[in-house]
Amino acid sequence: MMLLSQILGHPVISAEDARPAGAVAGLGIDPATCRVTELYLRDAKQSGDSVPWAQVRGVGPDAVIIDTAAAGDHGPSHSRARKKLLGKRILTEYGEDIGTLTDLTFDPETGGIGDLHIGHEQVPGSLLLGLGSYALVIGARGAATR
Repeated sequence: MMLLSQILGHPVISAEDARPAGAVAGLGIDPATCRVTELYLRDAKQSGDSVPWAQVRGVGPDAVIIDTAAAGDHGPSHSRARKKLLGKRILTEYGEDIGTLTDLTFDPETGGIGDLHIGHEQVPGSLLLGLGSYALVIGARGAATR
């Protein structure tokens, strides 16, 4: 597992020609599947502002390698408000505010979400129910583990 905070700002490199495609700005996630769906880029040069996770060939400690030939076929990405996950409020399904997202773990091979970090505590990413511009919503039992 890898922390989102570990890859933010890392260079994104094209596998075809080793050219820089931008830098990691964030991850798009699908709450329904608890998986990463896309890699958001900043300073994107050739592939738009996001790349589908299926086109990510590798995530390493120093860079992310993407398949830019297919990346250009990707449609519009999620709203910009969803790009910034860290610092978002975390609410239970009943509206209880339990803190802010300080980090999250993900599997760089599969894109599966591991744990959501709320301060120094963690809840399983499988409790994620929704993601909006204001907050992440988790199952109420996530608050009970805190």
